[in-house]
Amino acid sequence: MKKTVVLILVVSLLGGGFYLWQMKKKRKDFSRYIPITVQKGDVVESVEATGVIKPSVGAEVTIGARMSGIVVKEPVRVGDRVEKGDLIARIDDREQRMSLDIAKEELEKIEEGYPKEIARLKSALQRSRIGVRKARASLEAAKSDTKTAAWLCANKRRLFKKRSGSERDYRIACNEAAIKKAALTKAEESLEEARKIEEEARLRLQKAQSDFRHDRSAAKSKVEQAEIRLSYSMITAPFGGIVSYVSTQEGETVVAGLNAPKFVKILDPEKIENRIYVDETAIGRVRNGMRVDFNVDSWPDRNFTGKISQIYPQPEIQNGVVYYIAVVDRFENARLLRPQMTTHDTIVVKIHKGVLRLPNRAVKFKNGRFFVYLKRDGKVVEQSVETGISDARYTQIVHGLKEGDEVLMEPLEHAD
Repeated sequence: MKKTVVLILVVSLLGGGFYLWQMKKKRKDFSRYIPITVQKGDVVESVEATGVIKPSVGAEVTIGARMSGIVVKEPVRVGDRVEKGDLIARIDDREQRMSLDIAKEELEKIEEGYPKEIARLKSALQRSRIGVRKARASLEAAKSDTKTAAWLCANKRRLFKKRSGSERDYRIACNEAAIKKAALTKAEESLEEARKIEEEARLRLQKAQSDFRHDRSAAKSKVEQAEIRLSYSMITAPFGGIVSYVSTQEGETVVAGLNAPKFVKILDPEKIENRIYVDETAIGRVRNGMRVDFNVDSWPDRNFTGKISQIYPQPEIQNGVVYYIAVVDRFENARLLRPQMTTHDTIVVKIHKGVLRLPNRAVKFKNGRFFVYLKRDGKVVEQSVETGISDARYTQIVHGLKEGDEVLMEPLEHAD
């Protein structure tokens, strides 16, 4: 009987010890947990989506030629980066250079010959003006002489009639008056002729000056046209970018017709856009102007930021899922991105400021409910909470906690 009692006591002690050991084993070890104080802060409401980098309209431009000829130089290759004005290709330009030289020679002859002729005509006009002044002076003298002679004639006639003077003196005086009158008529004719000569000289000078302006302008236009035709032989980059396509090579003959020969395509790395595929369940929350943060696999640690500039109205269906495309452009560091790169996007829908929040690792989920490890009266208890929105770092706490409460957060290396 005693042996039985002792055996029962031993079994009871062993069972109790085993139970205590099991309970201790089940009790969670919070010694390595990090204490966190419940505080207010911002939680970003966002939409996660995937996109792809695409060239914008006008980002890729085909560079062609406007003249025919043999390609004598083409230094670029696919993948080369070019700056505005860099040489893309050069076409044989000997004929264009000859035309330019001829046009310049014609302009030089005009600019040398006309000024000499104009100077000669100016001198002729000056001489004709001197002739007019001389003819006018002669006319004034003839008028004076004619007036004097007419007075003498009249005076001699009066004296002759009064028999105070001789007939001979009377006739000489009147004959002289007639001569002076004839001289006056000739002086008037000479003045008129001098004026005509002056007018003709003036018109010749004006015509020469007008011809000079016209011919020089026409010659300059020919030079400019020849320079433009010559410039067609030099195909240069209209903007900085990356050569994405080359269609010709040195030694090839190109023919310019209705369609300009194509040499290369240049992609402007600044003119690209991020086309985000937004699920139909989330598109109703997305608007133009919303900020988008994204990265690409090639630059996982670099963040790119832009804004939605447009949302395509037509859907795009992939694998039975309906998406709408939101376009993001004008983001920084665009030169680092290439077409067809996959983007991982976060569309910032709304920033909820001053809400009660906890780091995501501090909030647990079990048996259909959210809870936290709350320190209360020196003990750690599982406190049920009602959560709101979450972002990449924080979760909003709607009910179950108050500001200043202390909860325990699992260290990162032990996070579930």
